[in-house]
Amino acid sequence: MSDIRIGAPHRLSTAGWLAVGGLALAGLAHAFTLAESLKGADAAAEDAGREVAYGSNFGLNVYIAGNPGLTALGVARLITLALVILWLYLARDNFDRRNDGSVEWKKGWTIGGWFVPLANLVIPNRVTAEIYRRSAPDGSWPSDRIVNAWWVALLFSFISYTETTQYASGETIVYSPPFFTAVSAVGGIAAAVLLSLVIRKVSAWQDAKPTS
Repeated sequence: MSDIRIGAPHRLSTAGWLAVGGLALAGLAHAFTLAESLKGADAAAEDAGREVAYGSNFGLNVYIAGNPGLTALGVARLITLALVILWLYLARDNFDRRNDGSVEWKKGWTIGGWFVPLANLVIPNRVTAEIYRRSAPDGSWPSDRIVNAWWVALLFSFISYTETTQYASGETIVYSPPFFTAVSAVGGIAAAVLLSLVIRKVSAWQDAKPTS
């Protein structure tokens, strides 16, 4: 990789720690969601009155309103996504600033890749993997298995099954059974840990590269 500078490379340490902080927040939100789920639906509904409507939903969900734990998780995910995208953009932009024109994924994909339907199941993983491999010192190109493990764990963290019950009192309660919440929580916490390791490694590798 050429280190010919066409612009001062970004120092990734601060952005990296912000992203890691966001990931820690998401991990705590997953733990809170699991704790809320273990309380059971009956405890939440005991004063709501007669049940008048019921529905369920299974799929991949980013944000679910109506349940304190799931709402907190959705907010934490949005904050984390913004911080991770910021870090990814800066890390990818450093290749251009060092005149490495052989990078496959353009900078725009560090942002847009998260929002293209279906493609967002693959592109962020590939973008992050390339940044990870190319950032390693001495052109060692390490295996991107840790990035792939992060992505699998992240996808598991979005698995969601919710039961929505409406009561005669007008109250609506959204509940996720412990099994599904546990799958999501384990995936989310694992994803947070793995991506934190990737971010710290890449930040250290890139910040150690000569800037002139």
